[in-house]
Formats: sequence, C-alpha cells, structure tokens
Amino acid sequence: MDKLIYDGWLKLYKREVKDREYEIVKNHDAVSAIVLNEENEILLVRQFRPAVMKETYEIPAGVLDIEGEEVEDCLIRELQEETALNVEKADIKKIVSYKPILGFSASTMNMFLVNINKSDFDTNKIQDEDVLEGTWVSLKKFESMVVNEEIIDDKTIMAYFYLKSLN
Repeated sequence: MDKLIYDGWLKLYKREVKDREYEIVKNHDAVSAIVLNEENEILLVRQFRPAVMKETYEIPAGVLDIEGEEVEDCLIRELQEETALNVEKADIKKIVSYKPILGFSASTMNMFLVNINKSDFDTNKIQDEDVLEGTWVSLKKFESMVVNEEIIDDKTIMAYFYLKSLN
C-alpha cells in the first residue's frame, strides 16, 4: 500500500516492493501536438520553465486535469489555450502514447499530429500566461535546435524523431 508523503498539485508516495522502498510521483497524464503547416514547418511555443530556470522551445502541450475529460478534448482545449488555434477532433491524428518518466511515475504523454494552414496561427492572439510566443520553424532549423541542445524537452525531441522517421 502506498503512503502519501506530500499532497500538492503533484503527490508523492512511498511504496514498498519486496522489502525495498520507492518514492512514486503521481502526476497528471498529458497531451502534446506536432502542429505542421502547408510549408512543412512545425509550431513551437516558447515558455519559461522554473525547473530549469530558462526559456524553452517546445511543441504545444498540457495536462489532463479536468475530471472526465477525453484525451482528444484536452488536446483541443490546450491548443486553444497555448496557441489560440481552433481545431476539431477530425483534424487530429494520434501518433503515440508513452511514459516519459517511467522510473518514478506512471503518467502518460499522448502525442498527436495536427495539420493547419499557416495563416490560422497568430502569436499575438495567445492568451496563455505561460506561453511567451509561438513560432513556425522549418524542419531543418528544428533539427539544428535539437542537435545543438536548444531543445531539451522530451516530447519535443520525440516529435523530432517522429518527423525524421517520415523522411
């Protein structure tokens, strides 16, 4: 049986397995989107991340923190919040679900692909206080950002390898 040792937005538990004690984080499942336009550019959002004390470029994403919300509905909501884009369920394609921090959490990241018209995105319409801007990046520039460790986020690096696998 798990013993709760911290109860905040994240929850931390102690778990005993075969006479060994582990710390387990219970956090929310999440969604992310590879948003591409007709010029085959990817949309990245710039955000300040307190855990690393710097601004990062990432694909749009968010957490399933509304009770009973479907994964696809969460993605649609998060895209509206982080990019001011309005997409429909028919516009999204599931890519993969994976466990990004499996060593201490069972949370799942659900990644989708969304194709839009470049003109549908306007960085000035973003209302999310955590998103500083959104920008279109060519796949060549995207690769350079990953290789040069300008992009350090796991879901965004996963997006890079997914797109690379298509070529």
